Amino acid sequence: MADIPEARVFELDSVRLDLDGTEHPWVSENRAAIEAHWAREEIERPWLFNGTMILHRGLRMKNRAIHGVSHRAPYAALLHLVATWPRADVAHLFGSAIILSSDGAMLLIRMAKRTANSGKVYAPAGSLDPSDISDGRIDVEGSIRREAREETGLDLSRESAETPLLCWRQAGLVAIFRRFQMDETADVLSQRISDHIRTGAEKEIEDVVVVRRPEDAGPTAPAYMQALMAYHFDAGSGSGD
Repeated sequence: MADIPEARVFELDSVRLDLDGTEHPWVSENRAAIEAHWAREEIERPWLFNGTMILHRGLRMKNRAIHGVSHRAPYAALLHLVATWPRADVAHLFGSAIILSSDGAMLLIRMAKRTANSGKVYAPAGSLDPSDISDGRIDVEGSIRREAREETGLDLSRESAETPLLCWRQAGLVAIFRRFQMDETADVLSQRISDHIRTGAEKEIEDVVVVRRPEDAGPTAPAYMQALMAYHFDAGSGSGD
């Protein structure tokens, strides 16, 4: 991953991840530690579900595209990875939808208490999972829209998507962003998202957060979101140029 810029937001044209049906080597080598970590999580946060998600290896940058290999892995592996961030060829890459209102705000969400990221504020996002596999590749763009629809109720059309993608990396964490310019104001979008949170079957989201400057997100926004907000709002118009 050394050729992928670190600790800064940069532009990207695409992400090309090929699925490998075998177990991720890092998961195989660390199975005992992963299982021990999950056993502790089950006691402290019994509501968590050890489902299947996607981890990656061999990430590299070539011609404004990130390439790599992806493997199905248990959610327990991700929790152990995030807790340790080892110096190994393993990465957690995911996509985020940056929802922008017609009056210049960014719409974020605050995670509910009974989640792994309780209280954190960030753009709609989620781990890549088997539903994001298409013809042997990982559909990051599809995941971005799926997570936004599930978490906010908004159906983000391709027409509202800005190009290029944006990316931020720190060690093995790789955040991919697509900005979406909406026609509605922040008040309208906030109400639509709030209605979805209130009536939705899943209770993973606690609230919608309207951001007009980075500090509006509060102290629980993770580093990758703080970097993205600084990049976006420092650009003035939000173009990132």
